[in-house]
Amino acid sequence: MNRLPFALTCCLVTLACGNGSPPAKAASPNGTGGTVNTATGGAGTSGGAADASGGSSNTPVHLLIFTRTLGYRHPSIDVGIGALTGLGAARGWQVDSTDDPSRFSDAGLAAFNVVLFLSTTGDVLDDAQQLAMQRFIRARHGFVGVHSASDTEYDWPWYGELVGAYFSAHPAIQEASVIVETKNHPATAALSSPWLRTDEWYGFRSNPRANATILLRLDESSYDPAGTGMGEDHPIAWAHEFEGGRALYTALGHTDESYQEPEFLAHLAGAVEWAAQ
Repeated sequence: MNRLPFALTCCLVTLACGNGSPPAKAASPNGTGGTVNTATGGAGTSGGAADASGGSSNTPVHLLIFTRTLGYRHPSIDVGIGALTGLGAARGWQVDSTDDPSRFSDAGLAAFNVVLFLSTTGDVLDDAQQLAMQRFIRARHGFVGVHSASDTEYDWPWYGELVGAYFSAHPAIQEASVIVETKNHPATAALSSPWLRTDEWYGFRSNPRANATILLRLDESSYDPAGTGMGEDHPIAWAHEFEGGRALYTALGHTDESYQEPEFLAHLAGAVEWAAQ
């Protein structure tokens, strides 16, 4: 089966981070639960790096965007919801967004095959909701984490393994050069390398390379890490198969402007569609 092309038919429109199918409607401005029903929905073996090619699939995407924050709340969250909703409309996804953790139950997740944590922060799910999320992934479904999804659930080790690494620190927002390390993946196939762009560049508490396929890494010589760097090997996006499902994390996406960049939107689109397989 052939993957849909990365053509984007629409682009939507400091010290940051701290510690069935309903009818179509636009995402609500505060991110608490708009739905777009644009299509009619599983994912990848347990543990280990992802197939670098990502495969190709026409699996319909049923995406739940989760935006709860109990720490810093990024102003770009609402812009990100709009951009992902626009991608869904253009690519035939069903998209819903919420900051309500009660959606994390077997019944609440039943309509979806991908959950995307969009710049979440803090301890966003209780014990029962965490177990529902684990069952969701073990049912061969997908997860995408964006930006401060790695600044989330520090006391839930399973989530740390799902994401791949926890946030450590970042310098001031600035331009840097991103190296595409794995080109033949849906989340990177549309990207130039090096990819010069402006964002908030995360450092991490550990390097996920041993357990994930590194998709993008930072060239630390291209910006000032200001004590937050990881050296020559600084992953900034990666993917892996995990407990029957698929998980992809990208640290990009702090700024409003990110969600107007065609290449970044292509990166997100490929991430979601890979996770849905």
